[in-house]
Amino acid sequence: MMKVSDILANADETLFSIEVFPPKVAYSKGSTPIQQHLSNIFETVEHLSKYDPAFVSVTYNPEGETRATSIPLAAIFKQRYGIESVAHLTCIATPRSEVAKTLDVLDYFDIDNILALRGDRPECGIPAMAEGECMEYAYELVEEINNHDHDFCIGVAGYPEGHPECLGEDSCRDIDGDLENFIHKVDKGVGFSITQLFLDNDHFFEYVARVRSAGVEIPIIPGIMPVINMSIIDIVEGLCGAAIPDDLRRRLVDNAEDPDEIRAIGIDHAIDQCKGLMGKVPCIHFYTMDMWRPVEAIIEAIR
Repeated sequence: MMKVSDILANADETLFSIEVFPPKVAYSKGSTPIQQHLSNIFETVEHLSKYDPAFVSVTYNPEGETRATSIPLAAIFKQRYGIESVAHLTCIATPRSEVAKTLDVLDYFDIDNILALRGDRPECGIPAMAEGECMEYAYELVEEINNHDHDFCIGVAGYPEGHPECLGEDSCRDIDGDLENFIHKVDKGVGFSITQLFLDNDHFFEYVARVRSAGVEIPIIPGIMPVINMSIIDIVEGLCGAAIPDDLRRRLVDNAEDPDEIRAIGIDHAIDQCKGLMGKVPCIHFYTMDMWRPVEAIIEAIR
């Protein structure tokens, strides 16, 4: 067994890790065919494995039909490349009994690390469940995992700029409330945290300072995703709610019609971010979007 918490504790320098997004089982018009998607994923892990990543995490979305591909891929990466895998697991709209079966499968495949997430609320609403079966929050999933016979190492998400759904009475992000929720998760038995992406290191360092002031000492891993095309801006602002620094936004907008320049700007910004993090964090986590070249360029620049 190799826990992420132990990997981080034994490191004498800043490590790096990667995240991949498994394909959906059902093909929909406009999406990448599953064969091509799988090829992209394996190319990403194959090329980046030479840099000895601390772990590879594999996302999981039951509603997005990736539950059938996520865990097998996590098992393959560990067996084929010898890289520790972190399997994502969500709880909302999923009965406890089903989560327990999933934990059994992870145990069978010798996957020791889990990123425990609430998950997105399904658009069709949460299905009716038997009493005691429903979980609403990530802390409940952490409890469920810790009740399993296998001694999993559990990670949770952190939000440097506050969770986009944790709002105060003024409809602005409730930073203090989000911190309380994070502490509550950690107190249930957590070994590490990976943050949502951010584009301004000040947000990350301020977040870590708040967490440490509250007495939380688990490793906090910053999540980095380079803005390599204009469509990623929608992800950054729409789904994540991360602030885009004015200078970066101006450069992106000024070069919006030049994809190569946009890519170069995004990679350069990520390089600067990582240089500012090196030696100050246990690990840097790259959201690869199943593309290895941008991440390789960043790693080569900061080695």
